[in-house]
Order: sequence, then structure tokens, then C-alpha cells
Amino acid sequence: MNNEKWNEICFLLSENIRSDISESDFEKNVIQALRVLDWKEYLGDIQIRPSFQIGASNRITPDFVINSSEKRNLFVIEIKQPNLPLNTNFQQQLFSYMRQLRLQYGILIGQVIQVFYDGDLANHDDPVLLETIEFEQNNPKGAKFVELFSKESFSFESLKSFTINSLKKINRRTDKKILAQKILSADYEKEVKKLIKQDFLNQYDSELIDSVLNEISINISNQNQEIIGQPEIQSGIFEKPVTNSSRDKTKYIINGTGQKLGKNRFVLELVRAYLRNKPTDFMSLKNIFRDDFQGSIGVINRLDHVETKYANKSDKRHFTGKDEILTSSDHVKFVVSTQWGKGNIDNIVSLGRKLGFKIEEIE
Repeated sequence: MNNEKWNEICFLLSENIRSDISESDFEKNVIQALRVLDWKEYLGDIQIRPSFQIGASNRITPDFVINSSEKRNLFVIEIKQPNLPLNTNFQQQLFSYMRQLRLQYGILIGQVIQVFYDGDLANHDDPVLLETIEFEQNNPKGAKFVELFSKESFSFESLKSFTINSLKKINRRTDKKILAQKILSADYEKEVKKLIKQDFLNQYDSELIDSVLNEISINISNQNQEIIGQPEIQSGIFEKPVTNSSRDKTKYIINGTGQKLGKNRFVLELVRAYLRNKPTDFMSLKNIFRDDFQGSIGVINRLDHVETKYANKSDKRHFTGKDEILTSSDHVKFVVSTQWGKGNIDNIVSLGRKLGFKIEEIE
């Protein structure tokens, strides 16, 4: 049954449409495809281009939001003309809707179907691409898509299992490429020679083995060219946040207060102390505590930006406690990143000293 429904979806969204179909006409086909999955507009299952108030003056209008029978938003769908490749701009638009609506799953439909996840199962800032599904008859991925996103069988528990399995597969593909790179590296030739020497020590003396090994070279080649090159990192899934290193227990004291602070708490208190001594507007603070001092996240960010960006994450990667939220001189509420380790803390220590603070480092 799932396979039959998928084949009908292929007919509606790929086989039976013009290559230059407009987005408005394609929308009608998508509505038909949703009916195949038993979502019905007249029952209130489908919201078509709903308008949601965001903040005091902004609104968002996603293409489709799918609702439960209790009118709970389940997932969001964004569509693009099938003659346009799905690019990062289209994905970012979907991501924005997922975050603003606090939805963990989003679907992008165009030349292919892409399924995205945003939640605690994936350790990354942006939603993760779980699956790309080609419009091919009898595609097993398509049948699985039908199973997961049909009204009758829709379940967040099923989606959670699917997400975990997808992330494991992505991890394994990346680990394979990393391992291949290590084995193919020039440095690994030395390790291979060590293994060869170990294998022959029971037959020949060590000096003779070394003499032979010094006169030969070992070339390891890869028969599968696909795994040569940089590891594939899909939407940055494997970018791990910088955290306090277990090997580095350095504490920091600001201006002789005697309070020993861990790395992330030290940064928070340094920013707080600077703001207390010299009230400053937010943009000036961003120029002083530059994003590149931290890395990908930035030292400080607006509270509303963080709340939206990490809407579906329990870990906001910033200090967001009531007494940890800071306010600039121009009344912008902002928060400080918690992502600090050996690789980036020296940037802030140096900055703090340049700003006139006495900073002691305690091993």
C-alpha cells in the first residue's frame, strides 16, 4: 500500500507535470499528494499559506502546515518549482519556519523531497538533512516517506526512530571517510612498516628488517574513489561545540575577586564586568567581543535571535538564565555563549587584559 501511494505521488509531483510548471500550479499537485497521504484540507489537516504573527510587527507565511486532529502543528512544508535545484537559500527559508513555529520536522519539495530534523538528537545549530528522496517509482525511501508522513500512521515515536537510524547512517559514512583518509595518509606508511616488522621478528633480526624496510616504499591506494577527500558533513551535523576540556582545568580570577571561574562562566562575568564599568550599545559590544573570538556561534548574541535559532533545542548554547541575561545601553537583551575550551579561551583572556582587566589563571 505504501509503495502504491508513493508511485501515485511520483506521478503527481514529477511524471505528470510540465518542466516549467509554476509554483502556484505545483502547489495544487502537492495538495493532491497530501490527499494521497490522507491529509484533508476540509478537515483542517492542511493549512495552506497560513499567516503567523511573529513578534510585534512581523509575520511568516509558510506554504503548508500540517495539523493533528487536535489542531496541533505537526510539521511544515515548503515547496519550490521542480525546475529549480533545491539550494541552501530554500533550506534556510524552511529552517526559519521550523524554528519560528517550534517544529522539529520540515519537508522541502521540489526536484526531490528533502526531510529535515531540528532537535536534541542532532548536535548542531542548523536542522539536519535526514533524507533526500528521488521521484522514482518503487523507491524504498519513498515508501518509507509514505509510512512516516501519512495521516493514519503518523507518529513522533516512529519519526524519532527514523531520525536516530538516519543519524547513525550519516555518522557511519563520515567515519568511513575519516578512517580512509588516515589509512591513505603518508604518515600511516610508518605504522604499516611497524606492523610488517612485528610480523617478521620471529624469523629475522630487527636490524635486517629495518634495512629492508628502509629500501622499499609502501603505497596504499583506494579502489573506491568516492571516499577519498574531505569527510561529508551534512548540514554540519558533526560540528561539535567547543566545551571545557576534561584535560584543562584552568580557572580564571577577574580583578583579584578571589572567585575562581570556569571558562564559560569567566567569559560571562568578563562581559558583565565590562558592561557594568562602561555601558555600551549592543553593536559596539559585538565589535569589541567579536564573533571570531569564539568561532561559529559568536561571543554574544541577541536573546531573541538565540531563542529562535535554538527553538527546538534544550541546550541553547548560551547563558539564558534569568540572572544571566544582559542588557546593553540601548536596551537590547543579549546572552553570552557557553561554548568555550582550550581552542578559543585565550582570545578572550587576551581581550580582557587589553580592556584593562587583571586576569589570573589558576591551574
